[in-house]
Amino acid sequence: MKQAHSSIATVLFDAGGTLVHADLRFIHRLLRQAGITATPRVIRRAECASKQAIDRRMEAAVADTDETRRQPYFAAMLGHLGIEEDQAAYLLRMIEAEHQQENLWRSMQPSTPQILQELRNRGVALGVVSNSDGRIFSVLDRCDLTQFFQVIVDSHEVGVEKPDPRIFQFALEKMQARPEQSMYIGDIYSIDVVGAERAGIQPVLIDGVGAYAAAFTCKTIKHLRSLLSMV
Repeated sequence: MKQAHSSIATVLFDAGGTLVHADLRFIHRLLRQAGITATPRVIRRAECASKQAIDRRMEAAVADTDETRRQPYFAAMLGHLGIEEDQAAYLLRMIEAEHQQENLWRSMQPSTPQILQELRNRGVALGVVSNSDGRIFSVLDRCDLTQFFQVIVDSHEVGVEKPDPRIFQFALEKMQARPEQSMYIGDIYSIDVVGAERAGIQPVLIDGVGAYAAAFTCKTIKHLRSLLSMV
């Protein structure tokens, strides 16, 4: 087995937005059915605006949970697309109904399993720390990803959410890992980067379209494959 060539022995991942992604094809179909024209590329950029809206809520100390952030997240996306309030309210109900039936963060990039396998081949221990609703294990299992992780921590099950450092510490303890030798990959600065830093873990922000590029000084990548040159 090839050993890791850096001081990083453990890599923890966020789930939604990092390992699995919001089903933007569903959003695209929903908009088209409502008579709204928006290309998948435009919708993807609008989703990035949603992440920054969550950052603003966190900066304003809004008393949010993962559950209560979901509607503002998609509302910001629809607002960025210029959809009027009445129509947006209808679309938000449709989005929520779909999520309740099947978690919307269910799309995976085809290269993800190969990247995780390569990290494992290098001797890196892998885990997941996710703000979720109790369903993230089943989502990852449907994508055939659970095999790569020693630990999958779902905030719903442990009773604490990012950016609280305790959820990261719980994962590290389960893996018998040290924070200074660990890295965390996530997609929302105020939740993932701030939380990892509070736990003493090196954060990496995944930002596929460069929306965060000029905003923060943390390490930023556009694709998970970039981890292979960092670990």
